[in-house]
Formats: sequence, C-alpha cells, structure tokens
Amino acid sequence: MRFPAVFDEKESAILLAMYEEANGHYDSYSLAWKLNPAVQVGSPAAEAAFTETRDATERLIERGFVRGERLKGADGVYFKGLKLTPKGEQAAITHRKQVEDLKKELPRIANEADAVAAEIANSQKKTT
Repeated sequence: MRFPAVFDEKESAILLAMYEEANGHYDSYSLAWKLNPAVQVGSPAAEAAFTETRDATERLIERGFVRGERLKGADGVYFKGLKLTPKGEQAAITHRKQVEDLKKELPRIANEADAVAAEIANSQKKTT
C-alpha cells in the first residue's frame, strides 16, 4: 500500500496554483507574488514570502513533483520555467480532491468540536 503525499501549507498552495494555471509556467518571483498578493515588493515581508516560496519549491523539486531551471540572482537561488512533472500532476489532482473533501467536511467537524466543547464545559460546571 502506498500512502498519499503530504504537503505543508506553502507546498499545497504552490502545487494547486501550478495545477490550476493552464499550460502556464511560473518562476520563483511570480509564484511568490501570486501566493502573497498583499505583500509589497521590496519589503521585508516580500523577502520572507520569496524565501518561503523558494524553499517550498525546492522541497517539491526534491520530491520530484516540480521541475524548472535553477538560476542565481540578487536574492540567491531562484527558479524559472517551473512546471509540474507527470508525478506532480498526479499528486496535484489527488491533493486537490483531498482539499475539496476536507472543505466539505469542515462544517461537520466544527459542529462536532463545538458539541464536545459544550459537553466538557457542562461537565465542569456540574463538578464545581
């Protein structure tokens, strides 16, 4: 049995953004700005967003989900021509379905959590 790949929040965002872009190519910069639209270019927040995005991209490359041309610039290593590999496309499709299923289940999970919290609060009131 093979377990599905697990992605952190940034890796997930990259994978889904790349999958949704029809025949598109990203570079490290365009991907960072797409995932962080509120960040002002040139700010410390932009530097952090770029670094987080590049690091997550490197993890996806290392695992064989993404490929691209590695370059070096003022901000260090970055990538251009980023594309999903066939393995990356498969993982993105599976992951997208998992995310959609989780979004559907979230209200039920939240209701159950609220019910448990209310039950705990009621039991604590009874013991005091």
